[in-house]
Amino acid sequence: MHKSGWRNWFSSGLLLLFVSCNLMTSCVSIKKARYFNDLPDTLVDPFVIHAIPYTDPKIESNDNLAITLQTVTQNSSNSPITTNAVGTFNELNGFLVDKNGYVELSLIGFVKVAGLTTSEAREVIKQKAKEFYNNPVVNVRIANFDIEMLGDVNHPGKISVPSEKVSVLDAIALASDLPLTAKKDNVLLIRTEGNDKKFVRLDMNSSKIFQSPYFYLKQHDVLIVEPNKYKIQNSDNTVIRNLGILSSLVSIASLIVIFKSIK
Repeated sequence: MHKSGWRNWFSSGLLLLFVSCNLMTSCVSIKKARYFNDLPDTLVDPFVIHAIPYTDPKIESNDNLAITLQTVTQNSSNSPITTNAVGTFNELNGFLVDKNGYVELSLIGFVKVAGLTTSEAREVIKQKAKEFYNNPVVNVRIANFDIEMLGDVNHPGKISVPSEKVSVLDAIALASDLPLTAKKDNVLLIRTEGNDKKFVRLDMNSSKIFQSPYFYLKQHDVLIVEPNKYKIQNSDNTVIRNLGILSSLVSIASLIVIFKSIK
């Protein structure tokens, strides 16, 4: 009877140890893995959040601008011909904004665009172009509007954004979402402002992110996502090896105890 009780106690201990080993390697908080977990699980009426308004980004030095300036001329048969008046845009180089904030355009010369939005820069270039062209049509966009997603991301790296209006959620979607092991409540945003670097923590678990002044990103922003402690533990080869050996030993010992009990 004493031996049988000892076996039962030993079996229970081994089972508890085995379960603990698995929990150490697989346990992830469901609440921390979800986006906006402060929202009710069920909604009878729509839940409304007054989000921060979007503001257009400003052009900065070293930005590459895609600029087209077209004008309509008449050929010998009086048919309208649309021509590009500033030259061919090179997708790799673009029109570089120099350190003083100027771009150089054919015939028009130097135009200061730093500190302006693309719509403001378009109007400035258009007014200068009217001195040389009839009814010019100008388009301006930031060609190198990119952000970087680093850390615990499904597809980390530099992302070229097709639109200037991009939010943190857009960036996460472009990076194929965050894995369950990502710390969504502590995403680090690094923003360059002149010669300064600004560091901001963002909580993607909270719906208040929509009211953050950093919800919309600027060109060259960097987002770094930390892994949670379970992923860090699992990434340690020594821990994985030791847990694997311990798990094997527990399984073997359990089988021995079960076999002796049956015998």
